[in-house]
Amino acid sequence: MDNIEDLRSGMRRIDDAILELIGERLKISRKMGAAKAAAGEGLRDIVAERATLDRFRALADMIGLDPEAGEEFCRILLEQSLSVQATSPRGPTEKKKIAIVGGHGQMGKMMQRLLSRAEHEMTVIDPAAKNGRSLADAADADVVIVSVPISSVSGVLTSLDGICRDDTLIFDISSLKSPFIGVLTEMASRRRVCSVHPMFGPSVRSMHGRNLIVCDCGCPEAAEMAVRLMKDQGAEIKVISVGEHDRYMSYVLGLSHIVNIAFFTVLERSGIPFPELCSVASTTFDKMIDTNMSVAMEDPKLYYEIQHLNVSRDRMLSELGDAIHAVSEAAMSEGPEEFGDLMLRGRGYLEGQ
Repeated sequence: MDNIEDLRSGMRRIDDAILELIGERLKISRKMGAAKAAAGEGLRDIVAERATLDRFRALADMIGLDPEAGEEFCRILLEQSLSVQATSPRGPTEKKKIAIVGGHGQMGKMMQRLLSRAEHEMTVIDPAAKNGRSLADAADADVVIVSVPISSVSGVLTSLDGICRDDTLIFDISSLKSPFIGVLTEMASRRRVCSVHPMFGPSVRSMHGRNLIVCDCGCPEAAEMAVRLMKDQGAEIKVISVGEHDRYMSYVLGLSHIVNIAFFTVLERSGIPFPELCSVASTTFDKMIDTNMSVAMEDPKLYYEIQHLNVSRDRMLSELGDAIHAVSEAAMSEGPEEFGDLMLRGRGYLEGQ
């Protein structure tokens, strides 16, 4: 019989070899980034990435590893590779003077971290930074990013309107747009203003594979400029009208948040200690709890604003109430037909039918 410690030692040697090979891969990634920069090519090649993902799935299956796990590992490698490639200078014509208003907050720091990899000249304007900078320091910026609480965006945009050059690109990165959509559209009618929404949190290492929304507020040129600024960060960019944004967010953010909050609120009121529930948890329950945990740790004030300030909230909440009633009625019906119909219709929707 094999000795357990010997087996563990063998595993550690393999682990070390895997990490060394990953290090070699990152060295090649760095050279790839420099080659792409010299050739003036973008960082991402979607076709090549898809081929790599497919290859990892196939190889994982061949060695007895779950193809899903193989794909997840591949995505980590691709993300790390892109992060390294993004550090290569992209050429002096692409460098911008970028000012981040609210740059000392978590999202502002993230934007500074990610965009500075392209060697843009970054300026943080935030009293918390204690660097003596004020809105007046945005006067010579090529790009101004507004990363402040939703309730403050309108005032900041209005102030920047009187400070920034006419050719400056200005955009916010707020989760909602309706509280200040009037200011956005009015400014966009006469200058380069759009709106951006990163669909990820401040802890991400890169934008690789993450969704990012660019809202056209009436100045297509500004939206195109924002896309060019972000495209080499590896994000999946979708351009929509600013008027569409909050209706989408009432489901993508509002619904997903409220369902998770309702889930852990029911558990908290059940009277059953959480460790007890976890001791008998199913796979589905465990998956729900993973998401619940991340939601429970978020900023309550921000999540309140996402619910409270969205003008499309009422329709979503009404539909949610109707859906809960429909599922409850179907669960209590004498036969399985009604319940099955709900599941089949949902399956068809999720499969794109």
